[in-house]
Amino acid sequence: MSGNVFASIREDMQIIHNRIKNQLTIKAGHLGEYAHVEFSPMDNFIRPAVVLTAAGLYNCKSSKVISLGAIVQFIFMASQIHKQIPETAVHPRQSDPRDGTQFPVLVGDYLYGKFFTTLCEAGLLQYLRPLAEIIGRIHEGGILQRKNLYRTEDNHQLVGDIIRLEVAELMGGAARLAGDLAGAPEEDQKNLYEFGINLGMFLGFLQRNPLYIPSMKYIDQALGVLERLPSHPEKAMLNHLVNALVLTEEGIRQVV
Repeated sequence: MSGNVFASIREDMQIIHNRIKNQLTIKAGHLGEYAHVEFSPMDNFIRPAVVLTAAGLYNCKSSKVISLGAIVQFIFMASQIHKQIPETAVHPRQSDPRDGTQFPVLVGDYLYGKFFTTLCEAGLLQYLRPLAEIIGRIHEGGILQRKNLYRTEDNHQLVGDIIRLEVAELMGGAARLAGDLAGAPEEDQKNLYEFGINLGMFLGFLQRNPLYIPSMKYIDQALGVLERLPSHPEKAMLNHLVNALVLTEEGIRQVV
Protein backbone atom coordinates (compact mmCIF):
# COMPACT_ATOMS: atom_id res chain seq x y z
CA MET A 1 0.00 0.00 0.00
CA SER A 2 1.51 3.29 -1.03
CA GLY A 3 2.02 6.17 1.36
CA ASN A 4 1.09 8.43 -1.57
CA VAL A 5 -2.55 7.84 -0.62
CA PHE A 6 -1.94 10.11 2.36
CA ALA A 7 0.16 12.69 0.53
CA SER A 8 -2.48 15.40 0.99
CA ILE A 9 -2.22 15.26 4.79
CA ARG A 10 1.51 14.58 5.06
CA GLU A 11 2.45 18.24 5.53
CA ASP A 12 -0.18 18.76 8.24
CA MET A 13 0.88 15.53 9.96
CA GLN A 14 4.44 16.86 10.06
CA ILE A 15 3.24 20.14 11.59
CA ILE A 16 1.42 18.16 14.30
CA HIS A 17 4.47 16.01 15.02
CA ASN A 18 6.75 19.06 15.14
CA ARG A 19 4.37 20.87 17.47
CA ILE A 20 4.36 17.92 19.85
CA LYS A 21 8.12 17.45 19.58
CA ASN A 22 8.70 21.09 20.49
CA GLN A 23 6.77 20.58 23.74
CA LEU A 24 8.86 17.60 24.84
CA THR A 25 11.88 19.68 25.88
CA ILE A 26 11.54 21.66 29.11
CA LYS A 27 14.03 23.35 31.47
CA ALA A 28 14.73 20.03 33.20
CA GLY A 29 15.60 18.39 29.88
CA HIS A 30 13.79 16.13 27.41
CA LEU A 31 10.67 14.47 28.79
CA GLY A 32 11.98 11.18 27.44
CA GLU A 33 14.42 11.20 30.35
CA TYR A 34 11.53 11.01 32.82
CA ALA A 35 8.85 8.92 31.09
CA HIS A 36 8.45 6.63 28.10
CA VAL A 37 7.28 9.05 25.41
CA GLU A 38 8.18 6.91 22.39
CA PHE A 39 5.27 5.26 20.59
CA SER A 40 4.87 2.97 17.62
CA PRO A 41 4.42 4.36 14.09
CA MET A 42 0.79 3.27 14.34
CA ASP A 43 0.13 5.22 17.52
CA ASN A 44 2.00 8.28 16.26
CA PHE A 45 -0.03 8.34 13.05
CA ILE A 46 -3.54 7.03 13.43
CA ARG A 47 -5.33 9.53 15.71
CA PRO A 48 -4.09 12.75 14.05
CA ALA A 49 -4.73 11.12 10.66
CA VAL A 50 -8.34 10.40 11.61
CA VAL A 51 -8.80 14.05 12.63
CA LEU A 52 -7.28 15.42 9.40
CA THR A 53 -9.14 13.06 7.08
CA ALA A 54 -12.49 13.38 8.86
CA ALA A 55 -12.31 17.17 8.51
CA GLY A 56 -11.09 16.80 4.93
CA LEU A 57 -14.28 14.94 4.02
CA TYR A 58 -15.94 18.37 4.23
CA ASN A 59 -13.14 20.32 2.53
CA CYS A 60 -11.91 21.71 5.83
CA LYS A 61 -8.18 22.26 6.10
CA SER A 62 -7.24 24.81 8.72
CA SER A 63 -4.93 25.58 11.62
CA LYS A 64 -7.76 24.63 13.99
CA VAL A 65 -7.95 21.14 12.51
CA ILE A 66 -4.18 20.78 12.93
CA SER A 67 -4.50 21.94 16.55
CA LEU A 68 -7.27 19.40 17.16
CA GLY A 69 -5.01 16.67 15.80
CA ALA A 70 -2.26 17.72 18.23
CA ILE A 71 -4.74 17.94 21.11
CA VAL A 72 -5.98 14.40 20.53
CA GLN A 73 -2.40 13.13 20.40
CA PHE A 74 -1.47 14.95 23.64
CA ILE A 75 -4.42 13.24 25.35
CA PHE A 76 -3.37 9.85 23.98
CA MET A 77 0.26 10.32 25.08
CA ALA A 78 -0.66 11.50 28.58
CA SER A 79 -3.10 8.63 29.11
CA GLN A 80 -0.56 6.06 27.93
CA ILE A 81 2.15 7.39 30.26
CA HIS A 82 -0.25 7.26 33.21
CA LYS A 83 -1.37 3.77 32.18
CA GLN A 84 2.21 2.47 32.32
CA ILE A 85 2.87 3.66 35.88
CA PRO A 86 3.55 0.64 38.14
CA GLU A 87 1.49 -0.07 41.23
CA THR A 88 4.47 0.35 43.55
CA ALA A 89 7.70 2.29 43.23
CA VAL A 90 11.11 0.65 43.31
CA HIS A 91 14.10 2.09 45.12
CA PRO A 92 15.07 5.34 43.31
CA ARG A 93 18.77 4.44 43.22
CA GLN A 94 17.99 1.22 41.38
CA SER A 95 15.35 2.55 39.06
CA ASP A 96 15.22 4.17 35.68
CA PRO A 97 13.10 7.27 36.46
CA ARG A 98 10.95 6.44 33.45
CA ASP A 99 9.85 3.24 35.17
CA GLY A 100 9.06 4.85 38.49
CA THR A 101 5.91 6.56 39.66
CA GLN A 102 6.54 10.23 40.36
CA PHE A 103 8.24 11.38 37.16
CA PRO A 104 5.76 9.64 34.81
CA VAL A 105 2.85 11.13 36.77
CA LEU A 106 4.34 14.60 36.34
CA VAL A 107 5.03 14.06 32.63
CA GLY A 108 1.51 12.76 32.02
CA ASP A 109 0.03 15.75 33.85
CA TYR A 110 2.28 18.09 31.86
CA LEU A 111 0.96 16.63 28.59
CA TYR A 112 -2.64 16.97 29.78
CA GLY A 113 -1.78 20.61 30.46
CA LYS A 114 -0.57 20.95 26.88
CA PHE A 115 -3.90 19.60 25.65
CA PHE A 116 -5.65 22.37 27.55
CA THR A 117 -3.32 25.21 26.53
CA THR A 118 -3.46 24.13 22.87
CA LEU A 119 -7.25 24.10 23.11
CA CYS A 120 -7.19 27.67 24.45
CA GLU A 121 -4.64 28.96 21.95
CA ALA A 122 -6.57 27.49 19.01
CA GLY A 123 -9.90 28.97 20.15
CA LEU A 124 -11.47 25.53 20.56
CA LEU A 125 -12.78 25.85 24.10
CA GLN A 126 -16.18 24.60 22.94
CA TYR A 127 -14.59 21.15 22.85
CA LEU A 128 -13.31 21.27 26.44
CA ARG A 129 -16.30 19.42 27.88
CA PRO A 130 -16.45 16.53 25.37
CA LEU A 131 -12.68 16.06 25.54
CA ALA A 132 -12.69 16.18 29.35
CA GLU A 133 -15.44 13.55 29.32
CA ILE A 134 -13.32 11.36 27.03
CA ILE A 135 -10.35 11.70 29.40
CA GLY A 136 -12.64 10.61 32.23
CA ARG A 137 -13.71 7.54 30.24
CA ILE A 138 -10.09 6.65 29.46
CA HIS A 139 -9.25 6.62 33.15
CA GLU A 140 -12.48 4.82 34.01
CA GLY A 141 -11.23 2.11 31.65
CA GLY A 142 -7.89 2.10 33.44
CA ILE A 143 -9.61 1.60 36.79
CA LEU A 144 -11.69 -1.24 35.33
CA GLN A 145 -8.53 -2.83 33.93
CA ARG A 146 -6.62 -2.67 37.21
CA LYS A 147 -9.59 -3.84 39.25
CA ASN A 148 -9.94 -6.92 37.02
CA LEU A 149 -6.25 -7.53 36.35
CA TYR A 150 -6.57 -11.32 36.49
CA ARG A 151 -10.06 -11.69 35.02
CA THR A 152 -9.55 -10.43 31.46
CA GLU A 153 -7.82 -13.42 29.85
CA ASP A 154 -11.01 -15.24 28.81
CA ASN A 155 -13.61 -12.55 29.46
CA HIS A 156 -13.98 -10.91 26.05
CA GLN A 157 -16.96 -8.82 27.16
CA LEU A 158 -14.92 -7.28 29.97
CA VAL A 159 -11.97 -6.71 27.62
CA GLY A 160 -14.34 -5.08 25.13
CA ASP A 161 -15.67 -2.74 27.82
CA ILE A 162 -12.12 -1.73 28.76
CA ILE A 163 -11.07 -1.18 25.14
CA ARG A 164 -14.17 0.90 24.48
CA LEU A 165 -13.24 3.23 27.35
CA GLU A 166 -9.45 3.27 27.01
CA VAL A 167 -9.07 3.33 23.21
CA ALA A 168 -12.25 3.62 21.18
CA GLU A 169 -13.90 6.62 22.83
CA LEU A 170 -10.93 8.86 21.98
CA MET A 171 -10.92 7.66 18.38
CA GLY A 172 -14.67 8.11 18.02
CA GLY A 173 -14.63 11.49 19.72
CA ALA A 174 -11.71 12.68 17.58
CA ALA A 175 -13.56 11.79 14.38
CA ARG A 176 -16.80 13.40 15.51
CA LEU A 177 -15.20 16.62 16.73
CA ALA A 178 -13.24 16.91 13.49
CA GLY A 179 -16.53 16.59 11.61
CA ASP A 180 -18.17 19.20 13.80
CA LEU A 181 -15.25 21.58 13.30
CA ALA A 182 -15.58 21.06 9.54
CA GLY A 183 -19.32 21.79 9.57
CA ALA A 184 -20.50 18.23 8.92
CA PRO A 185 -24.24 17.57 9.32
CA GLU A 186 -25.29 16.02 12.62
CA GLU A 187 -26.04 12.66 11.01
CA ASP A 188 -22.57 12.57 9.49
CA GLN A 189 -21.04 13.44 12.86
CA LYS A 190 -22.81 10.42 14.34
CA ASN A 191 -21.46 8.26 11.52
CA LEU A 192 -17.94 9.60 12.08
CA TYR A 193 -18.23 8.77 15.76
CA GLU A 194 -19.42 5.25 14.95
CA PHE A 195 -16.58 4.84 12.45
CA GLY A 196 -14.01 5.94 15.05
CA ILE A 197 -15.46 3.68 17.72
CA ASN A 198 -15.22 0.63 15.48
CA LEU A 199 -11.71 1.56 14.34
CA GLY A 200 -10.67 2.04 17.97
CA MET A 201 -12.23 -1.26 19.06
CA PHE A 202 -10.29 -3.13 16.41
CA LEU A 203 -7.07 -1.32 17.29
CA GLY A 204 -7.54 -2.10 20.98
CA PHE A 205 -8.11 -5.80 20.35
CA LEU A 206 -5.25 -5.86 17.85
CA GLN A 207 -2.81 -4.45 20.39
CA ARG A 208 -3.93 -6.92 23.06
CA ASN A 209 -4.26 -10.04 20.93
CA PRO A 210 -3.60 -9.91 17.16
CA LEU A 211 -5.01 -13.44 16.82
CA TYR A 212 -8.45 -12.59 18.22
CA ILE A 213 -10.43 -13.24 15.03
CA PRO A 214 -13.88 -11.96 16.22
CA SER A 215 -12.42 -8.45 16.37
CA MET A 216 -12.62 -8.40 12.55
CA LYS A 217 -16.32 -7.56 12.92
CA TYR A 218 -15.26 -4.03 13.90
CA ILE A 219 -13.41 -3.63 10.62
CA ASP A 220 -16.51 -4.71 8.70
CA GLN A 221 -18.62 -2.27 10.71
CA ALA A 222 -16.16 0.58 10.17
CA LEU A 223 -16.17 -0.01 6.41
CA GLY A 224 -19.97 -0.18 6.46
CA VAL A 225 -20.18 3.21 8.17
CA LEU A 226 -17.81 4.68 5.59
CA GLU A 227 -20.36 3.88 2.90
CA ARG A 228 -22.74 6.35 4.55
CA LEU A 229 -20.23 9.22 4.43
CA PRO A 230 -19.75 11.66 1.51
CA SER A 231 -17.83 10.55 -1.56
CA HIS A 232 -14.55 12.42 -1.35
CA PRO A 233 -10.83 11.59 -1.71
CA GLU A 234 -10.55 11.53 2.09
CA LYS A 235 -13.10 8.73 2.17
CA ALA A 236 -10.68 6.58 0.18
CA MET A 237 -7.95 7.59 2.63
CA LEU A 238 -10.03 6.39 5.58
CA ASN A 239 -10.68 3.16 3.71
CA HIS A 240 -6.94 2.71 3.17
CA LEU A 241 -6.32 3.47 6.84
CA VAL A 242 -8.71 0.71 7.88
CA ASN A 243 -7.12 -1.78 5.53
CA ALA A 244 -3.61 -0.80 6.63
CA LEU A 245 -4.65 -1.46 10.22
CA VAL A 246 -5.70 -4.97 9.26
CA LEU A 247 -2.12 -5.48 8.06
CA THR A 248 -1.05 -4.30 11.55
CA GLU A 249 2.21 -2.47 12.15
CA GLU A 250 3.71 -3.19 8.74
CA GLY A 251 0.62 -1.75 7.04
CA ILE A 252 0.93 1.48 9.00
CA ARG A 253 4.65 1.72 8.25
CA GLN A 254 3.76 1.78 4.56
CA VAL A 255 1.43 4.76 4.86
CA VAL A 256 3.28 7.03 7.30
